[in-house]
Amino acid sequence: MPTLTEIYNNIPYRRDLIPDWGFSCYIHEAGLLFDTGAKGSVLLANMQELGISPADVRHLVLSHDHWDHTGGIQAILAANPSIEVFVHDVFSEETLGLIREYAAPTIVDTWTDILSGIAVTGPLENDVREQSLVVTVPGGLLIVTGCAHPHISRIIDRVSREGPVWGLIGGLHTVTAEDIDALAGVAYISASHCTDKIREIEERYPETFRPGGAGKVHRL
Repeated sequence: MPTLTEIYNNIPYRRDLIPDWGFSCYIHEAGLLFDTGAKGSVLLANMQELGISPADVRHLVLSHDHWDHTGGIQAILAANPSIEVFVHDVFSEETLGLIREYAAPTIVDTWTDILSGIAVTGPLENDVREQSLVVTVPGGLLIVTGCAHPHISRIIDRVSREGPVWGLIGGLHTVTAEDIDALAGVAYISASHCTDKIREIEERYPETFRPGGAGKVHRL
């Protein structure tokens, strides 16, 4: 059963961690870091407090090319340049150039299995192209989002073609009525970071909502 720890979040969960605008989480069994937050110093400090070493990270998946999700790239890759990096096809040459100082990134443009039981959606269209992480858990599929710029309803629709969506973790950004309705069949909802209607989601789904934040451990 996967264990996922939120390393970086502007929403605090553990008092001994530094909250800061951005998002990053770590899947322990896979050695996989998803996004890097805004500041490398905060990322590494929180990792140390959580007992996660850069040497333990084997894979890095980036959701989209925004500073609050890519700001820690240099810090983590300088600490461990052997990390395998996955991006999608709309990252800037500046970001790609920074990654290539340490590693050759794998660029995906569609649904891609990256490890046993872990895939990326590939970039979904909107004003901001973004990919989500999809993890196989005992109840079905878990979606991990950076900001869900393409809207969580569309992400759920895409992932549902591969299997039942059991849960989701991460930022949901601008949430519409359609997005909230799309959460009706989801058994585990942990919206945080940039989600603009966390209270409304919690009130609509009190039995399935789980608070997220820096230091939250999801045992799935």
